[in-house]
Amino acid sequence: MKKFDKGYIFSSLLSDLFGSLVIVFIFLKDFFLNDESNPEDIKAAIPFFVIGFSVVYLCFIVYRILYYKTSGYELTENEIKCNRGVLFRKRSVLDYQKVHAINKKQNLFHRIFGIAILTIDSGSTNTSHQAEITIIEKDKVADALLNELNLLKEGGTRNAENTQLKDELLLSDEDSLYSFTSGKKMLYTLINIASTAFFTALFVALTIIVLGICKLMIRQSFLGTWGQYFLYAFLITVGAMLLFSMFSLIGCLIHSFVGYYKFKITKRGNDIQISYGLLEKHINTFSYDRIKAVKITQGLVQRILGFAQVRLEVIGYTVNSGDDDKNAGLGVLVPFCKYNEIGEILGKVLPDYMPDEKQTKAVSYFPFVSWFLLVLGVVTGLVLVQLIATMMLFNVSTSVILTVALAVIVAGSVVFIVKALSAALSYQTNGLAVNNGKITAYYGGFIKNVTVFMSKNLIAAENVTTPLRQKAGVTSLVMHLKTNALSNEVKVHIQKDTLSDDIEKLLIL
Repeated sequence: MKKFDKGYIFSSLLSDLFGSLVIVFIFLKDFFLNDESNPEDIKAAIPFFVIGFSVVYLCFIVYRILYYKTSGYELTENEIKCNRGVLFRKRSVLDYQKVHAINKKQNLFHRIFGIAILTIDSGSTNTSHQAEITIIEKDKVADALLNELNLLKEGGTRNAENTQLKDELLLSDEDSLYSFTSGKKMLYTLINIASTAFFTALFVALTIIVLGICKLMIRQSFLGTWGQYFLYAFLITVGAMLLFSMFSLIGCLIHSFVGYYKFKITKRGNDIQISYGLLEKHINTFSYDRIKAVKITQGLVQRILGFAQVRLEVIGYTVNSGDDDKNAGLGVLVPFCKYNEIGEILGKVLPDYMPDEKQTKAVSYFPFVSWFLLVLGVVTGLVLVQLIATMMLFNVSTSVILTVALAVIVAGSVVFIVKALSAALSYQTNGLAVNNGKITAYYGGFIKNVTVFMSKNLIAAENVTTPLRQKAGVTSLVMHLKTNALSNEVKVHIQKDTLSDDIEKLLIL
């Protein structure tokens, strides 16, 4: 059995160096950040810091060496084997024909030492939180292994001629089916900034309205004159928008230009490969027939401006941790594009998953807000009665009681308005389309989602209703997919109850 590359030890210890400093500093921070600390106390604490750092770092060194000594992999004629672990040893064996996804990851430390991590997944829902096989090798060796494993999982044999042929095919210079260009990244950043500024302004405006009501009712002079009040309100709103927009700008620029650096999608035969990343480089490879669902998402501002993001549900696609400690989830297929371009992009990459137009729609608006309205009314009433009773008990002035009551009512009204708007968007969005074994589900309120999946991946359907809705012939339909346990539900609300019977006929048991 071949051991992992030694570069694993050096790259891990380089990252552990910073981790050890942080751990020791956390335990000894009171010696350095205490207001009562003086230079002599800090000087006396330095030896303890050095000793603590040495002990912690030595533990990391021992662990990394033991992990290297006890870990390795082997490619046989029919399967790949892998051993890894120190205290808890794990041995994995995976048949080539059951390989679901192959992902390559390189962070900054890996690239310094020229190594890469391959994670190979079977697609089992029982192990969707981790990859069955982990390989740590030199970058070029990892590329060769990735190409060879792609060949073997398609039924090829292990020989030098086939491997070289596959290398030439996969490593050929083909145009990307989608590129996340700098222009798209800047537009993506600006839309995220607009979203942040919009919701910040909305929150600040609501706060100002509530404070204005208090000023009007209680007639407090500490808020200044009405002119001063509105001037301060305007300045605070603009300041908050600029502050949060700046943080959003920095985060989005880093995320789009660094996280999605050289984002490309290529399709070769039955394989789809997605590569991206600057500081941490990812190359994710999976077969077309392993895809479980495609999800199109639009935030409120994106929805208004006509943009969207496309994600994939592929078990194992996003597992890229050599330590098996990261959950699998939805992988990004298209980070950002115009909504009307999705059909063209999916037509190139995933033609079977192009969304169909809605064949059904929500049949009633009121059920979207009925239970929420009832609960909100009861809670608001109870809070209002309790506050008024408490203030009357302490002989609080009538103006203060009226102000508090009005503030509670306004707050409840604002919450209801937001919910009513969300319900209106849900009413407009929810719907379903079934066409040739393909299901397209439309759902969501402020965030619109369109999920496309095949009926062969539908494993269960639930009919969720109430007595009143049952009399009206409406229901909410919950569909469970053959995919990750944490993201396997698709819910379409307030549809005709006869639709459940149609969906049940598509079940693959």
